[in-house]
Amino acid sequence: MDQNILEIELFNQKIQSPFILGSGTLVERYEQIQPYLDAGIGMVIPRTTRKTMDRKIHPVPHLYQAGTRKYPLMINSEWTGADIEYWRPFLAELAGKGSVVMSISGRDIDDCVEVCQQLDQYPGWSFYEINVSCAHSNSVHGMITRDKNHVQSLVTRLKQARIKTPIALKFGHSDQIVELCCIAEQAGADAVVLLNTYGPVFDFTIAEDGRPEPVVGIKGGKGGLSGAPLFHIALTDIAMVRRAINIPIIGCGGVCNAIDAVKMLMAGASAVQVYSAAHALGVNAPHFFTKLNNELIKFMQKHSISNLNSIIGTAQSILDRETTLEVDVPEVDTSTCIGCDLCVPVCLPEAISIKTESGINKVG
Repeated sequence: MDQNILEIELFNQKIQSPFILGSGTLVERYEQIQPYLDAGIGMVIPRTTRKTMDRKIHPVPHLYQAGTRKYPLMINSEWTGADIEYWRPFLAELAGKGSVVMSISGRDIDDCVEVCQQLDQYPGWSFYEINVSCAHSNSVHGMITRDKNHVQSLVTRLKQARIKTPIALKFGHSDQIVELCCIAEQAGADAVVLLNTYGPVFDFTIAEDGRPEPVVGIKGGKGGLSGAPLFHIALTDIAMVRRAINIPIIGCGGVCNAIDAVKMLMAGASAVQVYSAAHALGVNAPHFFTKLNNELIKFMQKHSISNLNSIIGTAQSILDRETTLEVDVPEVDTSTCIGCDLCVPVCLPEAISIKTESGINKVG
């Protein structure tokens, strides 16, 4: 297969695949990066770093995984990771790769600016992802992903500090997502990432004795929801934000296969992050990106797509369509119908009837 067909351009840099490993526990250490690059991924984003890590251990339990491998669902309250001191010996090499993106916590503006200044000493970074949107952290420290003043002040300070590397703000969903992205662009952000985990959300299990038990150990028992349930929320936000801003959007949230990624591109994203679906595969996570690449190549070949840029934003026209009110009467294709009856119960009541050879009339 022609791997070059997947090449995209982001911040004037050519990237071998539109797939980016989102920030999370799959990559918390230097040695965990290379297997993903070997698998043909476009970029790797290690776990969010900051100036200092206040907490050294996770809440117990810190991760609740449900759903299936094809439909992953996670609730997490992970908050440890490697601070910038850990990464310092590797920064020159990682920056030079051009395929590693550092994720920096945007909660503390002063610390965020300082970390970006330190990273900027090493040329070659494609962009920095500034995280203002971990749902479990926002529950404890305030919902900064919805704080317009924080977003504006954060980006303004980063630009005033003359950070040379492009800045992408990572948001969680909110009713103000379009306005927040506009504020980020006006303040000087170079891109936005939509969406991070949703929430915080609450869940619990029921023990053998009937008592409710929290699924995550963070204060209040609420964590950040990620995985397949986020996909349509993210897809909608991408489509709506694309209409309002001119900077790139990096799609993220619930991508489980190549078609999900295609939909995000068609909605207006320029690249796509994947995390939960890979996380669900454990040690086989890197191979998931090889699978995604192969799936996407087959899709492009089937539809004669030679360049992914040609499909970006093509679904935007759907948003302008009027409601369809004309009756569309289904017709049975007798050459292919095998009388399996599967169409009868899923259609509107009494919309379809099938008369069998024995004279029995099956009505939906």
